[in-house]
Amino acid sequence: MFIVAEHNIKNPEAFFRLAPEVLKARPGVRIVQSLPNMSNDRAVCLWEAHSVEDLKAFLDPLTAQSSRNTYYEVDSTKATGLPSATALDETVPGGAATRAA
Repeated sequence: MFIVAEHNIKNPEAFFRLAPEVLKARPGVRIVQSLPNMSNDRAVCLWEAHSVEDLKAFLDPLTAQSSRNTYYEVDSTKATGLPSATALDETVPGGAATRAA
């Protein structure tokens, strides 16, 4: 499923330093897009994960010192511009996703 994470960033320097950790997300969680505003105090990120709870379990501890996050599942029947869904491959380290054939 696709999930949006809205970030209210309280420490932009620390938040954006987390990018390497985000790219190595645990199996079953992957970032699709990151859209920060120009002042870097807010961002909206599109994720793919098995559940909102899985994403929160990964992201909240990682960003606890730099951001307060709000999450919601995307209604893919009404959304526009979503990328093709992937099959989250839980056997590949780092949560790599593979396209379904």
